[in-house]
Amino acid sequence: MCTGGTLYTTQLLYLDLTAILPWTQYSFNFPAPNISSATIVFALRDDPGEWFLDDVSIMDQSGNELLSNGGFETGDTTDWIYCNPNNGAASGSVGAGSSYDGAYCYIDGVVGVSDYLSQTFTVTPYDNYLITFWLSSNSNSVTYAQISVTS
Repeated sequence: MCTGGTLYTTQLLYLDLTAILPWTQYSFNFPAPNISSATIVFALRDDPGEWFLDDVSIMDQSGNELLSNGGFETGDTTDWIYCNPNNGAASGSVGAGSSYDGAYCYIDGVVGVSDYLSQTFTVTPYDNYLITFWLSSNSNSVTYAQISVTS
């Protein structure tokens, strides 16, 4: 999934920063509308510098993990969809050495436009889901992050 074509959009977080962001954990409750699947979408832009994303998790009410490869420990974006619709330079990829936890994290340094990382998961209508992830940025320049759930 890249952009558009959604019936529901729940914005979880929007950051517009001009300072370094140390590793920070974000946590959100997502009450599912009358749908059977949803997609978490990370839209990132860092002019210049990099975003770091790690340990993405979506848990149902029974404590079951609904995402695959949320810590990027496969060393790549397996189970994620990457989209760079405007061909921004320094696009996102998985790398070692800068992770919050484990060996790998997603690193995104796209310049001038946003690129997108997403994963679709199954939901039960009207149930609540716990969404957590760790995010940091190494830039003192303009950085943007928008995290949403769409369906």
